Amino acid sequence: MKKIIISALVASALSTAVLAGPNSSGGYVGLGFGTTAYNDSDYLNDGLELDNLDNGDSGYKVYGGYQFNNVIGIEAAYTDYGKFSADRGFSTAPTAFSVAANLGYSFLDGQLRPFGTIGLSYLSSNYSNYPTALSNGDTIIAPDDKYAAIHYGLGIQYEPDALIGFGFRLAIEADTYSIAIEQIGKDDKTYAQSLSMAYLGVQYKF
Repeated sequence: MKKIIISALVASALSTAVLAGPNSSGGYVGLGFGTTAYNDSDYLNDGLELDNLDNGDSGYKVYGGYQFNNVIGIEAAYTDYGKFSADRGFSTAPTAFSVAANLGYSFLDGQLRPFGTIGLSYLSSNYSNYPTALSNGDTIIAPDDKYAAIHYGLGIQYEPDALIGFGFRLAIEADTYSIAIEQIGKDDKTYAQSLSMAYLGVQYKF
């Protein structure tokens, strides 16, 4: 009987810790700025015969969501990854809209929360001067520059009680997808792509 009572008390305490607590629930909005990177898996060099890729820039993220408790939340974000360029005037200025689960746990009376995000995103590559032919004369069919991607990340946020709703976030998040080069009369070549951002954000919880 004692074991049953103790087990019930422990379960109740754990449930209370998860479902309640300071800073544990509420809607929030935030704005982040940081450095971005583009990993093209040799897509430009091997597939499009473009060199001198400048694969680093700066960007920003606007995000918002709802934290149901100190473990689970849902978050939507718009990310501008900046601009990446190569030779022959080629450039891509990708943006992404993502919806993801935000999973973590709060410490220090709800003020400090490590978290991870996992979800899906809709990405626009926004190409300029996309090549339509290779040096051997093969014709390239310009792709649709809209892609579905997997969105994921890791970070930590700090919401000091003294700032009454305001908090800070340090995180790295990425979108991963694949793209195919379609050539007339030849098999498509598929390349893995990823865009990432390491950023510092300021947010407010309602």
